[in-house]
Amino acid sequence: MSDYDDTKTRDDETLDESQTNAEIAEALRLSRAKKAGAGGASVTTESTEAAAPSGVGEDAPQEPDPAQEVEAAEQAAKDANRKDVVKSAFLGNLVFVLGFVATLIAGYYVGQWARLKFGDKPQPDGGDRYRVELRGDEPQKGPDDALVTIIEFADFQCPYCEQSVEPLAAAMDSYEGDVRLIFKHYPLPGHRLAAPAAYTSWAAHQQGEFWIFHDRLFAAKSAIDDTPDWIKELGLDAEKFGRDMESLDARSAVDEDMAAGGKVGVTGTPAFLVNGHMYRGKRDELGWKKIIAAELDYAEEIKKSEGLARGEVYDFLMKDALDKQVGAPERKAAPKKRRPGEPDDVSVYAVPITGAPAKGPADALVTVVEFADYHCPYCVRVKTAVDKLAETYPNDVRVVYRQRPLAMHPNARDASRAALAAHQQGKFWEMHDKLFLHQAQTLDEFEKLAAELGLDVEKFVTDYDGEAVAAALQSDLEVAQRFGISGTPAFFVNGRYLSGAQSFAVFEQVFEERRAEAKGLVDAGTPASGVYAKIIADGKPTAKD
Repeated sequence: MSDYDDTKTRDDETLDESQTNAEIAEALRLSRAKKAGAGGASVTTESTEAAAPSGVGEDAPQEPDPAQEVEAAEQAAKDANRKDVVKSAFLGNLVFVLGFVATLIAGYYVGQWARLKFGDKPQPDGGDRYRVELRGDEPQKGPDDALVTIIEFADFQCPYCEQSVEPLAAAMDSYEGDVRLIFKHYPLPGHRLAAPAAYTSWAAHQQGEFWIFHDRLFAAKSAIDDTPDWIKELGLDAEKFGRDMESLDARSAVDEDMAAGGKVGVTGTPAFLVNGHMYRGKRDELGWKKIIAAELDYAEEIKKSEGLARGEVYDFLMKDALDKQVGAPERKAAPKKRRPGEPDDVSVYAVPITGAPAKGPADALVTVVEFADYHCPYCVRVKTAVDKLAETYPNDVRVVYRQRPLAMHPNARDASRAALAAHQQGKFWEMHDKLFLHQAQTLDEFEKLAAELGLDVEKFVTDYDGEAVAAALQSDLEVAQRFGISGTPAFFVNGRYLSGAQSFAVFEQVFEERRAEAKGLVDAGTPASGVYAKIIADGKPTAKD
């Protein structure tokens, strides 16, 4: 018989496993006993337990089954292992997702780069470059020696201008140091809040805060109601701000910007000239990057080939640029067909001025009678030229204002009443300027302006609703009707009719002609204070004649 006993081997293996299980169970039992610490009771040894007779201690807690203990331990191990597997799977999935997202992001930027580098090149409106007239004091972002100059014509009430701000700024950030932005005003006639916002931003520019006001005015849809709060927040000189905002310089700067835009073909907003090339309308960030990249590549090529310094590139490009867009309007008034009842520009009309608000000396050689509407955008625009004429020739010009609120502007009549109510307290021209500037519409807004002017607000409201103001307004309307004034602005310069929002140059030319005639009367013996009465003495009493 072989020495190998298969049964014994199996028994030994079984015995070894049983011994191991017992050891595990004993270790677990001892561990629990130590944790329990039952009043210092001694732990029963294995030999004592083996000697205990059957049935003794049945009321005592039974020892856990070693096999169950082992099974529990194995299950715990399996659970721990399962958690490790789940955790590993989660981490693996997370890495995959992050990698996928990273790939998408990288792909997006690679795609953007490819579109920028190899996509369609931006096409300006025509291939010519145009030289925009610059005063040198315009708001600017970016260095003077930037290789790409963007000149923007914008309107704070234009939604497309507002939507252009962030994409252009983001694109410029990608080319920091290589791009500069110059802002020029172009308030559109149909946007009644645009011009006041432009004057407000110009005043802010005088104290170095144009771009903050630029962003806030766009966000406020060009409303200037919060301007006092912004002035206080930024620590600006409020008194200077107010003077600048209402000054002739502000209006002149805006008018000059509009004239500069008109010469190069700007007719709407936004409009951009990038190194002289015209690009109209809004664009997204990528569109702007394409434009900047194309212009920058060419500028760098010119810089290298011509041996130019960075600050010389723009001037070099402008040497051969056009001053005026081919086909742009000359802004010469075309002969107009006279409407029935409309005055002609040859006759002298006897337009009365008694009782109407006037500024300038009573013995001025030239009297300008203006019919206007406070909510007419063309009246807002022409105010600059009229004020400049009065300031340029303070001893020879008298301006008389008559109300002509148009039916198309529902609150214009109320604004006229506000001006005439202020006139009752000797503040007509101050209110006149504020009404044009702020485009106030309601009595609450008129009262606020009256308070700013230091008027007795209670009296102002009483006069606003009073008979005297109503009668003055009705008188102006009757005079306007008599002389065929159906639109605004309209003027009579020493009795000669001049229609529309003319430039200062036109007003100055007409003024020189009328002054020469007046001087002839003075030389013939008419006192200067009697010149206007002498001129209109034989004038037409109505345009209907």
